[in-house]
Amino acid sequence: MTVIRAVEIDLVDTLAVQVDDLPAHGSRPRGTLRRSAGSLETIETLRFSDMGYVDENHVPYVPIVTQAFDLDRGISLTSDALGGTSSFGSVTLINDGSLDTLVASRTNDHLPIRILSGRKIFDRDRGIWQDPKRSDLQPVFAGLGTLWQPGRRTLTVPLLGALSWLDVTMAGRIYGGTGRLDGDANVSGRVMPTLRGTACNITPVLIDAVNYVYQVSDAPAEISALYEGGFAGGIAFGGLVSDLYAQSPAPGTYQIQRGGTGTWIRLGTRPVYGITVDAVGSFPSGAAPQNVLDILRTMLLEDFVLPESYIDVQWPAQSPLAPWRAGWFWDGTETVTGQDVVRTLLSGLALSIVPTRSGTLRPVLLEAVDDLTASTLTLDATVITDIQSVSLDASLNPPTWRWRMGWQHNFTVQTAGSGLHPQAPADRQALIAAADRNAVWSDATLRTRWRVPNDPTPVVTALASAEDAQTVANSHGQLWGAYRTLWAITIPVELSWQVDLGDTVLIQAPIPGLSYACLGVVVAEHVRGGDATATLQILTLWTVPQDVDGGDFGPDIM
Repeated sequence: MTVIRAVEIDLVDTLAVQVDDLPAHGSRPRGTLRRSAGSLETIETLRFSDMGYVDENHVPYVPIVTQAFDLDRGISLTSDALGGTSSFGSVTLINDGSLDTLVASRTNDHLPIRILSGRKIFDRDRGIWQDPKRSDLQPVFAGLGTLWQPGRRTLTVPLLGALSWLDVTMAGRIYGGTGRLDGDANVSGRVMPTLRGTACNITPVLIDAVNYVYQVSDAPAEISALYEGGFAGGIAFGGLVSDLYAQSPAPGTYQIQRGGTGTWIRLGTRPVYGITVDAVGSFPSGAAPQNVLDILRTMLLEDFVLPESYIDVQWPAQSPLAPWRAGWFWDGTETVTGQDVVRTLLSGLALSIVPTRSGTLRPVLLEAVDDLTASTLTLDATVITDIQSVSLDASLNPPTWRWRMGWQHNFTVQTAGSGLHPQAPADRQALIAAADRNAVWSDATLRTRWRVPNDPTPVVTALASAEDAQTVANSHGQLWGAYRTLWAITIPVELSWQVDLGDTVLIQAPIPGLSYACLGVVVAEHVRGGDATATLQILTLWTVPQDVDGGDFGPDIM
């Protein structure tokens, strides 16, 4: 059998609008729609291979791939960036001049690219090699190809993971400055604020300084409390209205207008101190998820218009993986990309959005597990060709003796002074004086067993409750409060394609720390074109308990 690799690149032409002659006058009723709508884009798929391949429909894959692919993917393992992922790589093609026109005339930035692998089978009766069906090819990588790099006789296509779909900015509406809900001249050109989930003490955007109108979000939102300088009793709720400008609120009150296009408040009296609110934001569609992964999933689909086909089936609309109430507020002053939103909502939660080999996005939770049935692959001396120890980031090794996870982030820090209402209660003053409160996990015994154990700085999260923050802190303590090892394990490349980032594997090797069966998680992958092997980085999670207890370095490292 001979291993082949196939490459498919989708060229999208967004300017290919179907144009035809207009029908003669009277050939159809005035105002009648065309039966076949014009196409807004066309997709042309380029197909290449390294060994030559023809699928079952007689579609050829031109054999000009000289370097099947170089690929490096991984999950971030640092105390301040738990949850990040990255993917880098490239494919190199022979260019005898046939690709020059494509390079010069086609837009080739962030175009879908797929790399597949299969085996040709030798038919001894006829003395020929048979190509496998296209459906039998195994997906190796699916993501994006960015700007092509032509050489004298080659063409290199840099690879990006599917998460690079989120390099686009949030599709927010912009104030026109024409007045009323379109904002005055002070906010003209500014993006409207976005509130998703639960947020504490946010400052709404003043869009009409004459009529004291503020915008809380570009979608429906429930306002639980309004504060003037930290005091909630000074301005009373005056009711919900369908038009804030129909009638001015009574002095000392505020009214709310809420709908699919936004949420606004109007004060009946000019405020003396700063206005802030506690609120829970929904989406323009009316969806109102509260858990962090559910909020992120809906934001990708609605705010960044990510096609739902890129959401993996392992990421349901109601995800049980992280049932933690959360939220965040963007006031519209900064450019926000999908990558920014992922980092903000998942900061410090040990959650990663991982691009799978088939090009979809799925969440992965990095946590200590001791369930052998979770293993998807066994790696032992029969398949391991090389194994090396890899140094963990200094922020995680030696073990951490304390984790401080922030919760109920305060978006408007207000300290005692002229900015606070004289009647603001002491407990409210204490809450809004700091940006975050922390849930803490600690183990003082680690300070005696290790000379310099790690003590990460407090982590800012999007979590809304102390209970959820404590759950996350405890999970971090269970995982990183013990001695962990990271191994670079080289195995046959075809075997590596059976697992993906975040998958759990069972490893055993004649090396200290791995002499007994050990459960680990795949956190990185390194592949070089033309090599018959691939290197996986695996973080140890749990060693099958034996009769010997060797402390931190013993079989049970939990």
